[in-house]
Amino acid sequence: MNSIASDSTAHSNKRWGLPLILPCLLYALAQLLSSHLIVDGRVLVVYDLELAAISAVLVLFGYRAIPGLVLLTVLSLLLRPLAETWELLGYLAAGLISVFFYTQSTGWRSPSSFGRISLTTQRIIWLCLCNALLNTVFSEVICFFTMAHPCSGMVWDHLFNAQTLVRIQGVMNGCVTGIPLFYTVLRIISRPKYAAVCCKSVVAQFSENVGYTRFAAWLTTLLILMVCLNIPFQGNVFFTFYSLILIFPLMLWSSVRFGYIITTPVWTVMLIVLGKNNENYIALNDDFMLHQVLVSTAIFVFTLTIVIMGVLSRFNKLRFDELLEIGLTDPMTNMPNLRALKADIKAAPHSTVCLIQVPEMELFSRRYGLHFRARYQKKLADHLHKQLNDDEKIYYHAGFGLLLKLNEPSWGRLSLLYKSANTFRYSHNNQQLGFRSGLGYCRATQFCNDVYSLTGKLGIVSGLSLVNGKPENLEAQSSRILESYIVGRTDIRTVLQKTLDNDAFVLMAQPIVSTRGEERYHEILLRMLDEEGRFIPPDRFLPVATEAGLAPDIDLWVIRNTLKTMQQHPDRCFSINLAPVTVCRASFVHNVQLLLTQFSVDPHRIIFEITEADALSDTEQSQNTVRSLKSLGCRVAIDDFGTGFSSHARLRDVSADILKIDGSFIREITESELSHYIVESFCHVAKMKNMQVVAEYVENENIQLCLERMNVDWLQGYHIGKPVPLLSLV
Repeated sequence: MNSIASDSTAHSNKRWGLPLILPCLLYALAQLLSSHLIVDGRVLVVYDLELAAISAVLVLFGYRAIPGLVLLTVLSLLLRPLAETWELLGYLAAGLISVFFYTQSTGWRSPSSFGRISLTTQRIIWLCLCNALLNTVFSEVICFFTMAHPCSGMVWDHLFNAQTLVRIQGVMNGCVTGIPLFYTVLRIISRPKYAAVCCKSVVAQFSENVGYTRFAAWLTTLLILMVCLNIPFQGNVFFTFYSLILIFPLMLWSSVRFGYIITTPVWTVMLIVLGKNNENYIALNDDFMLHQVLVSTAIFVFTLTIVIMGVLSRFNKLRFDELLEIGLTDPMTNMPNLRALKADIKAAPHSTVCLIQVPEMELFSRRYGLHFRARYQKKLADHLHKQLNDDEKIYYHAGFGLLLKLNEPSWGRLSLLYKSANTFRYSHNNQQLGFRSGLGYCRATQFCNDVYSLTGKLGIVSGLSLVNGKPENLEAQSSRILESYIVGRTDIRTVLQKTLDNDAFVLMAQPIVSTRGEERYHEILLRMLDEEGRFIPPDRFLPVATEAGLAPDIDLWVIRNTLKTMQQHPDRCFSINLAPVTVCRASFVHNVQLLLTQFSVDPHRIIFEITEADALSDTEQSQNTVRSLKSLGCRVAIDDFGTGFSSHARLRDVSADILKIDGSFIREITESELSHYIVESFCHVAKMKNMQVVAEYVENENIQLCLERMNVDWLQGYHIGKPVPLLSLV
């Protein structure tokens, strides 16, 4: 209890003790650093910091500075000449009024550190312009009533002379540069930790692209020019105020590159030195006052420019950092994104990157929206954070998952993270939802410059992890095999689009021969060549075409080119296979009708082969497509019959012209009694439905003879005839 009371007393003493003592010390220091000249028996103010010292005390301490300023006034009355006391009263009156209006305009932000763009305008208006003008007015009023001419160096009837202009600009220069300097010194004394804040701000503002060479060149040039200005040698133009003009662009460059916190103190020190050596670069001759006015005006204008540019530089740096932070953060989850991951693995290339992927999130996002996904990922990240070290991070991944950067994780840690992700439960609408997750991982060394390729590859192994139920390494053999498979499919997809765009598919025709002496017809088979001219099997590229949504376009291409051939040979009959997605497209039949009309082909000579699953499905659009094709006059065949969910009862309800029995039954018809019976039963039901039967994969004469004994209508296979290019057939 006594310790608490002691701390409270110490804090109270510091809170009121420093504002009592510091004004006296700071004002004495300001008098020492200020610069004045005696010209024609009058005091010429070159650079005045006394008003700046009083204003800085009032800005930082507020009403707590009043006792200290009263003490300063009393000590001045006792220890200093009366003229200096009157001068102090002028400073106090100007400082109190200007700081009061400044505080009223800025509110609680008034004691904030200098360099903030939001307060710069108010500080220039009240603490600089208003302060200096009020001080001039009060000084002249005091001078008029007391006839204490040394206090101002002006007389009432010459208020707007050169000395007045130089004085006002000297005081304003002191306020613009001195108040921030004194404020910083006072704040560090009252709170020493503020020194670390200032150092941190200096490091943050120091532009990264300046470099030590440019900084050394800037500092060397600045020192040379300052030496020229402070050496009393007039034999060269560089030893006059011409060098001062050369300093201005250097300081402007500094304010842009280094920022406010570095440039303003440096410029303040330079002004103090230049003020003390004013006569070295401005000769005391007949043109002295003219040159002094020009130099004073130039210094004031460039002081404002340097300060404003330094503030703008700091503001731009802060805004840039904010934009950079925005660019490295996902807006929905406020988590680091892929750009942040790229920057982090560049800094730590030997770290391990993990991808936790939740495929089911796509389905739930469709139902509940993207915000559901974002909230889930955020909660999952919070759950996993408990198992990470301080220097390990979690990143947002748009592909329904999270990315983790780990430092040399063991298999045990990876397994624990995998288990933790899969046991996590998310509460939504009073339901506890759990999703299966896959975890893929690898070292980031070879992917430092291509994080997007890294996440793509990790997506492959995270899918494998989901199947195998354990974390999967991208560098493992099984992962490389899966990656090779994925790469192969993407290569096929590329060739597929290129072939479709260039009309480069190859159409083959395989004969289907009648066992009753009818005219044969041919099934159109689609082939595709890779970039080296080799055939790609249909079972490799057709699934890719379906996944890519290209199957309907490819089917229309096949129909168009087949009809184009039939236009020249109208006596030919062909059967064309349709993809399931094509059958489900409402516009397909209309497109077929347009093509039949365009090429003037008899619809009865076209047979569309539809897979058993589509022909016997309950999908309304599939049934409509079958009926519409038959109404056009085309014939419909059920392809690969026997491999799906067909039964004799479902076959009873289908309306088709031809039944094609799947080759898996035909191959074993002479060796398997069961296959023989199944094929025979299919044939009986088809006859009852007045459907013709086609047997696929007739590979030898024994199979052909067996099928002929069953009265199968049509035969197709390599024993009957191999596929040949369509153009060579006609």
